[in-house]
Amino acid sequence: MHFDGLPDRQGALTMGQANMARCVRRDPPEHMNFLMIKRVPRRAGLDRIADATLALLSRHEGLRTTFTADTQHVHGKGALEVVVVPDHGGPPMRAAEEAGVLLRAPRFDLESEFPLRMAVVCAEAEPRLAVFVLPHTAVDAISLAHLLREWEALLHGRPLPGPEPTQPIDLADSERTPAALRRAEAALEHWRGGLARSPQTMFPVAFDTEHAMVARLRIRSAAVTACLERAAARTGASPSMIVMAALGTLVGHRTAQPTCLLASLSSNRAHPRLRTHIGPLAQDALVVTDLAAATFDELIARFRVAALAGYQRSRFDSEALWEAIHAMDAERGTRYARDCVFNDMSAQVPPDDEDPVHEPELTWLPEAALPANLSLWINRLDTVLDLTLWVNPAALSKDEAEVFGAGLVRLLTAAGDRVVDVAEIEEVTGVTAMPYGPEWVRSGTSWVRPEAVRLLVERAVPGGTASITLDGDGTFTCHLVTGTAITPGQAHRACLDLLPGHPDAVAPRRYVIEPEE
Repeated sequence: MHFDGLPDRQGALTMGQANMARCVRRDPPEHMNFLMIKRVPRRAGLDRIADATLALLSRHEGLRTTFTADTQHVHGKGALEVVVVPDHGGPPMRAAEEAGVLLRAPRFDLESEFPLRMAVVCAEAEPRLAVFVLPHTAVDAISLAHLLREWEALLHGRPLPGPEPTQPIDLADSERTPAALRRAEAALEHWRGGLARSPQTMFPVAFDTEHAMVARLRIRSAAVTACLERAAARTGASPSMIVMAALGTLVGHRTAQPTCLLASLSSNRAHPRLRTHIGPLAQDALVVTDLAAATFDELIARFRVAALAGYQRSRFDSEALWEAIHAMDAERGTRYARDCVFNDMSAQVPPDDEDPVHEPELTWLPEAALPANLSLWINRLDTVLDLTLWVNPAALSKDEAEVFGAGLVRLLTAAGDRVVDVAEIEEVTGVTAMPYGPEWVRSGTSWVRPEAVRLLVERAVPGGTASITLDGDGTFTCHLVTGTAITPGQAHRACLDLLPGHPDAVAPRRYVIEPEE
């Protein structure tokens, strides 16, 4: 499939592209490559599929863009290979899924490959299914859904509505204005302030950040939607915000944390000119909420304020943000884990015609890749509440996850009928707090095991013998006897490097190093 005569230009990367380019080059392809399978309308032949796809390449410059370190090149001519899968007599969907696995597996070569891989599966000599694979440098979930809606409209011969989409190079220019740079700096300040009063992780257990395959529990209820509407009318919060508050409340109760730290995906598409932009705009909104409240209504109000503050400050230079996070972690001896995530996808997921069979209906789905301890996705929020709870089994077993999911629905149901006291959360939901024994202490804002701190130091400095003291300020002093010539700063950096595997530890604040006799 060839194209020619289109605008050819170069420019800076958007903040989203720069962030995703680093991730695509570093992270596993199963995390960074979107895979979608779409049905092809009857009598839409290969020529019409090619015409629709070429129209999208013309309309959206990000689909024909390659990247160097700090520059994007929009190509005016080139070729896109489309794999045609002939009819082998088996189910077309199985053939499409197999093609999708093959297309998704390789890492995209951002320097030389266009960010679109495509296959068409045929049956009875006609195209039946189209397979799309795109990296996060080209789309986020919202722009991918919009892109595929446009593709379907073109296949049906419908014109695409205006206005013309904002192109990535033009967006990158607007992100470098003085006003935009001030907003980006305000976002960094929001993160610094929020993380300073948050635990390093809500669940002090490890999760795989590279190839995490976690269980997924689908939670559906039709009865709870009326309760959500009543709670929304009473509190002034949206149903989505109330679901977020319920999630944060139960996570805080389960982990016995006085502060809830959530990363909530923000679409960053409030401005009209960005609603049809095809590119990665979604970034984390940091939502930090004090859980010391008398009622769930009060917590709803707090989560609402915290979420709005986070959404208003969710466009930032990710490299600058991670530099700030690493600097704060080095000072505190912690590691920001991003272990609890909230994602409202209800505006993008089409309705499911089938009502839940049970109230609530809990169904285990196949495992999928997601690097987090716990994540809640809202799929539907209309006549049915449809959620997906992603759970690291080290954080919640399957039985505990089912109690958590059903408890979430029970809390939302109760909130529709009355003001729920925080003191009765466990009675209402059935969710119990994690049993921290005497081996756990509070260090700053985090739950920590001093023995884990000692083991961290001895692993960071092989051959050394460490003893740990919890000081009055909630930080640790390490007395280290070692035959290795090492400074306190070097020992601290070695501990920080190993913290990802020790979520129940922090690095000591002070080191007293004695030579081995």
